[in-house]
Amino acid sequence: MTRTRQLSREDIMFVAGETESLYQHVGLLMILDPHVRPEFDFEHFRQRCMERISQIPHFHWKLHAVPMGLDRPYWVEDEHFSFDHHLKRIALPQPGDHITLCEVAANLYSSHLDRSKPLWEIWLIEGLEGGKFAYLQKFHHCMMDGEGAFKMLEVICDLEPDPAGARTIDPSITDARAGSVPGYPERSINALRHITRLPSEAARSAYDILRPKVLEQFVWPRKPREERPEIPVTSFNAQISSERAMASCSIPMKDLKKIKNHFEVSLNDVVLALVSGAIRRYLQEYSDLPDTPLRTNIPVSLRSTTDESLSNKVTNMTVTLATDLDDPVARLREINRESEEAKACARSGSKSVVELFQMMPPILVSTIMESLPSEQAPQILGANLIVSNVRGSPAPMYIAGTRIENMYPISIITAGMAINVTCVSYCDSMEFGIIVDPDLVPHHHSIADSLQSAMQEYLAECGPRRKAAKRTKAPTKK
Repeated sequence: MTRTRQLSREDIMFVAGETESLYQHVGLLMILDPHVRPEFDFEHFRQRCMERISQIPHFHWKLHAVPMGLDRPYWVEDEHFSFDHHLKRIALPQPGDHITLCEVAANLYSSHLDRSKPLWEIWLIEGLEGGKFAYLQKFHHCMMDGEGAFKMLEVICDLEPDPAGARTIDPSITDARAGSVPGYPERSINALRHITRLPSEAARSAYDILRPKVLEQFVWPRKPREERPEIPVTSFNAQISSERAMASCSIPMKDLKKIKNHFEVSLNDVVLALVSGAIRRYLQEYSDLPDTPLRTNIPVSLRSTTDESLSNKVTNMTVTLATDLDDPVARLREINRESEEAKACARSGSKSVVELFQMMPPILVSTIMESLPSEQAPQILGANLIVSNVRGSPAPMYIAGTRIENMYPISIITAGMAINVTCVSYCDSMEFGIIVDPDLVPHHHSIADSLQSAMQEYLAECGPRRKAAKRTKAPTKK
C-alpha cells in the first residue's frame, strides 16, 4: 500500500461540521506599524511570506475527500499550488478607522475556504488611519488548533526587526509530509475498518461517559447526585446566518494579573469573569438576562510542554458564567470552583459528547449538523456561547521587519451559539476578538466596551480594604 496521511479523529468535527452558514476556519487580525520600514508594501510583505511559508509543508497540502463522506479525508500535496491563490490584498475605505477595519475583516472571514486548494488565506489590508496596515490570516481549524497556529505564526514572524543567522524550526514541522492519493482498495479497506469499529467504539465511549456517574451514585457516593445543569435560552441562542461581525479590545496584562493574584484564581478564571460581566450587562440592556446562569464551552489543550507539532490536540469542557449572581466577586468564585473541577475531569481522560462525534464518518456528522435544531444545540452541547484563551508571545513580534502592535483572534460560532469570545496574550496585553452573528447580536461593539468596564469593577474590588478571602455568605442573585 502507498503511504497515506489521513485526518485524525480530532480533526473530523471541523471538516464535517461545516455547513452553508457554519464556518470551521479561524483567523487572526494583526495591526502593523510600518513607520520604521518606509519601504514596506505588498510586494515586500508577499516576498517575506513566501519565504517563510515555504518552510511549512502543511501550507501546501489539500484535502482528498472519500466518496459519500464514508471515511475521514486524506492530506495530499497540491500539485498546482500557487501563492497567488492565497496571498491577497485589499484597501479600507476612508477614514480607515478601527470599526471599519473590523467590518472588512468580518466580511473577509465570512466565506468558505476553497477545499480544492490548501485551506488558508493571508490578506494585507491597506489604508488604515495613521498610515498603518493590517494582516488577516485565515486557516481551517482541521489544520491545527490555537496553540499550533501560534507555533506556525512564530515561523512566519520574528522576535526582532532584523534577525541574524539562520532560523531554527522544529523538525516536527519541517519534516512533516502529506501522503499519496489513496487508491480505491486502500480507501475502501480503511473506510470498512472504521465503520465496522464504530458500534463497539461508540459503546465503549458511552460507557466511559456514564461510568463515573454510575460509580459516584451507587459505589462511591461521596457527594449528592448533581443533575445536569440547565441551559437557559437567550436571544443569541437561535439559528445563525452566514453573516459575521467583529469587535475587539485590548486589556492590560498587569491588571488581569492583579485580579488573578488578589483572588488567588487562574488567569483563565479572570477572563471568564470579565466575559460573564460583559454578557450579563449586554443581556440586561435588552431585558433578556435569564434567571438561570449562562454556561460557556471552553477548549482545553492536551498538549505537552514539548509538543511543537501543528495539529489539533484539544478537548472541550463546559463551565458556568454565574450570570445569575449580582456580586462580581461571587461570580468569580463560582467560575473558579467549577472550572477547576472541569479541567481536572477533562485532563483525566473523561469523555464527552464531542468524542462520540469524532468516531462517526463525515457523512453522519454532516447529517446531524444540518438537521440539528438551533434551539436544541445549546442543550446538547451544554453551553450558550464559546470562550477561548490562547497563549501567545510575551515579546513583540515582527513580520517583514514591521512590528505587530495588536493581534485580535477571530474564531468559530456554531449552531445555536452566536457569540464567540477568544483572547490571546501578546506583549503586555490580552487581546480580545469577539465574533458574532450581527442579526442576533446587534450593537456587538458594546460587549468589548463592557469587558473594559468589568475589569474596572474587579480592580475596584482589589483595593487595600478589600480582602481576598472566600465569602461565607450565600451569593446574592440578581
